[in-house]
Amino acid sequence: MPAGCMSGSKIEWEAHSISSHSESLLRLEPEIRLHITGLRNDYCTFGFNFMSLSITFESERELWDIETQKMLRNMFGHLSVVGAMSWNGCILSSGSRLGYVYHHDVRSAQHHVGVARQSKQSVCSLQWSPDRRLLACGSNDGLLSIWPNDPGVAMQCRPLVSIPHSSAVKAMMWCPWQSEVIATGGGMKDKCLHTWNVNSVKHLKAADTKSQVCSLLWLPHTKELVTGQGYPGNTMNIWTYPSLSSSAELCGHKGRVLHMALSPEGNRIFSAAVDDTASVWKYRRI
Repeated sequence: MPAGCMSGSKIEWEAHSISSHSESLLRLEPEIRLHITGLRNDYCTFGFNFMSLSITFESERELWDIETQKMLRNMFGHLSVVGAMSWNGCILSSGSRLGYVYHHDVRSAQHHVGVARQSKQSVCSLQWSPDRRLLACGSNDGLLSIWPNDPGVAMQCRPLVSIPHSSAVKAMMWCPWQSEVIATGGGMKDKCLHTWNVNSVKHLKAADTKSQVCSLLWLPHTKELVTGQGYPGNTMNIWTYPSLSSSAELCGHKGRVLHMALSPEGNRIFSAAVDDTASVWKYRRI
């Protein structure tokens, strides 16, 4: 068990009564732990769209039917490893290590319908906004770019907004209830959680996480944020929004927490890390 973590699997907390000081954080453990392989590579990515699952290995993308558990098709086009994907209806957008973002219409035999150049370095995060109007793209050179909804975009087009960071923008996620707000997490040179208004290009708030931020997740029911972190703690932290005060720490992983997802009911968090473990965390705000 990691140092400072409670024993047992009960992980419910009273968020409004917890101090934001690190010594007063509630430290919690998962209710389920799973051992899975293949998570040590940052460039193994997944994306869900209704009844379809897209998986990427190196430069190939595979489209699967999750009911029949059969592969529907594979798609090529990138000349390097694909590090991020995001769905917008029937359009699957993917970003590569060479800095390109490709748009694919999965209904068409000629699926490649557009391309944009994010930067000369790796695309490490990609997400369409909840209202499907904007595409956020983060890269290893610390650039967060906001692109319009134009799947047929030509490579000479430019983003609507570009926001520089001091390190790679791997962690990034749109706010589900405020379409103009996006959260980003910084790498080892930054170690901060940021919130931004992309309409006004305003930096709303920042919080020092004291470690690299590898993944992000919004909690709509409780209006909070979760950061999946790396060295030195490899923890997950809960932050109140919009104040970004830290309220709880989830302990259990021994490597960078690269992936997080929320259950459909909104009361369980799934996390996966480079230590080849996945965890399920149950939470509710009392």
